[in-house]
Amino acid sequence: MRTLSFLALAILLITGCRRDELQTASNVQGPVLQEISTILPVPAGDPLSQEDLDRLVISTLEQRNDFQWEWMDLHTLWSAVQYNDHSLAIGYQPVGMANIDDALHMINIREGTWRAVHDALIERILTELNKERTAAPLTLADILVEDDPVLPIITLRITDKNVITMLRNLRNVRYLEPLDYFPAAGRDERSTSGCSASTYALNSADVSTITPNARLPWNFNNHNIPNAWNSATGNGITVGVIDAGISSAQPLIGSDFNNGDSNVGRGITTGYTFGNSAFSSCTHGTSMAGQAVGPRNANGATTGVAYRSGLHFIRGCEDVVLDGSSERTGVKNALVALGNTNAVRVISMSIGTPFSSSVLADGVNYAYGKGKMLMAAAGTSFSWTSWWGVIYPAALSKCVAVTGVKENGAKCSSCHDGSQVDLTICMERSTNNSRNSLSLPASGTTPTYIGGSSSATATAAGIAALVWSANSSKTREQVLQCLTSTAQFAAAPSSSKGYGNINAAAAVNCALAP
Repeated sequence: MRTLSFLALAILLITGCRRDELQTASNVQGPVLQEISTILPVPAGDPLSQEDLDRLVISTLEQRNDFQWEWMDLHTLWSAVQYNDHSLAIGYQPVGMANIDDALHMINIREGTWRAVHDALIERILTELNKERTAAPLTLADILVEDDPVLPIITLRITDKNVITMLRNLRNVRYLEPLDYFPAAGRDERSTSGCSASTYALNSADVSTITPNARLPWNFNNHNIPNAWNSATGNGITVGVIDAGISSAQPLIGSDFNNGDSNVGRGITTGYTFGNSAFSSCTHGTSMAGQAVGPRNANGATTGVAYRSGLHFIRGCEDVVLDGSSERTGVKNALVALGNTNAVRVISMSIGTPFSSSVLADGVNYAYGKGKMLMAAAGTSFSWTSWWGVIYPAALSKCVAVTGVKENGAKCSSCHDGSQVDLTICMERSTNNSRNSLSLPASGTTPTYIGGSSSATATAAGIAALVWSANSSKTREQVLQCLTSTAQFAAAPSSSKGYGNINAAAAVNCALAP
């Protein structure tokens, strides 16, 4: 069972690692770009077919219950960029600097040896690409997908095996990731708790009315949320939500956000790192924002958990499955943006991918280094991943992985669990998989069912905001400790459900204790 560690930043401080030292990197002498000691040969033959590549990737997942590109040989890596949009993410660093995950938020990649490595890599890549070219030479603009202004990542469209081999042989390259790879069998599938709203008719037993004519979802009582409201309602805390867009037709996540009992001057901000607007036809983001921080008012809609917390919503993806390069890049950029937003303390991500992504990990490490609590969905099944464990980014150690359970404690019908899970939320009736938790619809006020670990994560993020608002001087680690030490399995964590169901009232009382 893993928990979030607060030692990483402390270790950096104790060892005296300062920002200026990160710019000069090391005392290593020699050229900016340096090769590894044992040079790997250029792959021979033809690339793997899409079918053979998918078979290899899936078999690795089944054997190791995980997949990371660093485990793959050059031939497989080269094959993976032949398909889809051909984008290759290159994570870089100066020679002599390793284990930079905990320092990403302190690096200025536009200065010192970081800039030197960046420029030298681009020059070397273009030289290699143009070596035997008879047409007009390629320029950076011809191959550039993204030159990250904050993180040490360059994403280029590259299919040349000589260039990929050259990069793999450099000590300066942290990772190479075929950013747009996703098995052909899964590209047309989406999560069961994706962009389409539930059409299941509301059961009156699943809501109750609370002042001033708001609707209380049934499962809030299972987590003592109403009792927690006696001491904390989210004031002073802003929750960041990264999702697939919100509805422009839902004023409760817009002009009516400050309304009724939520009229405390809290802020709402929207942005996007995917597409050209924060708004989309996907209902998922509206549901997630509504569950975490939706207003409590007299309109007859469901209330959010932290109904007096602020919201910073960023559209970072098209849907809940991060199966494209633009989505993984979008979520990474959203994490950087929220990491740099001082008001945000909790980040909720009800999205993910079955595949480990170094690009996503860099975004997580950056936001974590900025002090954010990152809550991520453990996974919601679609057909070919129904056997899967915890997905990414929830599987990363710096995320709090959340999954959903039924009233009887069993895993919800479409939820994933596993050893990386930290906390659970009861969000599904034991005898009816369609009666889940409830949230705001895309328009109007009639409560709409929403399930899976997505729903569980948004609810957990709202509870974390409640706990932090009870005592804003608490550290992230102290807030997490309050959540875990008062949860269902605090004394003996489960191997697949972590600390179990959160007790919001007990966690708030923990934060209030001297």
